[in-house]
Amino acid sequence: MGSAALYHLARRGVAAVGIEQFKIGHALGSSHGFSRIFRDIYYDPLYVELAEAAIPLWQELDSLSRETLMRFTGLLYFARPGNEVIQKSIGVMEALKRPIEQLTAQEAAARFPPLRLPEDTAACFTSQAGLLNVGLCVLAHLEQAERHGATIHQETSVQRIDLSHDAPVIHTSAGEIRCERLIISPGPFAPQVLQELALPLCVTRQQEFYFLPKQRASYRPGELPVFGDVDTEFYGFPDFGPGLKTADDGLGPETSATEVDRTLDLGKRDQLHQWVESILPDIGFSYLQGATCMYTVTPDKDFLIGPHPQNPNVIVAAGFSGHGFKFSPLMGKILADLAADGATQYPIEQFRLGRFDTASEA
Repeated sequence: MGSAALYHLARRGVAAVGIEQFKIGHALGSSHGFSRIFRDIYYDPLYVELAEAAIPLWQELDSLSRETLMRFTGLLYFARPGNEVIQKSIGVMEALKRPIEQLTAQEAAARFPPLRLPEDTAACFTSQAGLLNVGLCVLAHLEQAERHGATIHQETSVQRIDLSHDAPVIHTSAGEIRCERLIISPGPFAPQVLQELALPLCVTRQQEFYFLPKQRASYRPGELPVFGDVDTEFYGFPDFGPGLKTADDGLGPETSATEVDRTLDLGKRDQLHQWVESILPDIGFSYLQGATCMYTVTPDKDFLIGPHPQNPNVIVAAGFSGHGFKFSPLMGKILADLAADGATQYPIEQFRLGRFDTASEA
């Protein structure tokens, strides 16, 4: 979100500065690696509309990048009959008159030959979905931000932020930076950086595992969609990057960005290995590698976006709850709007910072 905001500010002609505590391209946060899902199906209509608004922004960035960032593979969600989440999501898409196909297990197998779902599976497919090359997306936003004149300070830690004056002062390992407006988008470091706000954020350890199919051509993007088992919360990607990626979208153990255990959970690896071979049974998969990342989750899994209550010249963006990356160019535009204009045309009331403060709500 920070890299996207830097880009959108710089392209508006703002003298924008980005501060990154690690080296650009690091793998110590939540937005690194080879892929993240782009999906247009949600059980909340707001996110369907925001996903649609993000697509042209991704396509624009893609056109400026030297490498492909976004691939429309389609997304296949499936579950056993009676799953409320998938039924509600289908209902929302139909109510909004958005394209969605409902498929039987047999129809899914005919469309995607490697796939073998249980006979009574209820599946749905959306074509305006796929994967984002996440590491390259971040770098593309930063590259374009610099092209428009932004300055980036990497390997620069923020030691303290002084909000006592209208113009925030950032005390860093490289000295002081004074600014008219400040956007704070700290990812899983939000509980520490925004400690004074006592936001109800939970950081969890998440892991992903890659498996190599014997016949890779059948599993490439275009041959196989991104797919998700709504019952188990397991999901997978086509063979992109080092292999076929799998992960568990259920919340992992609570942790912090500074203390996260990056030891791979081999029990979870084995669960995902068994799962992927149960639905893609014709070809054996060999384990390749795994990685750790983090979710920063709010109680309602909605985002946190808005002015800092102690200083209206400071905009906070946090709590993207494991499903936010697909919206990052749009969030960057929204944050740039808020910082430069004080308002945005996009509906973000649902993301207000104070919604968990029962005293203020009363």
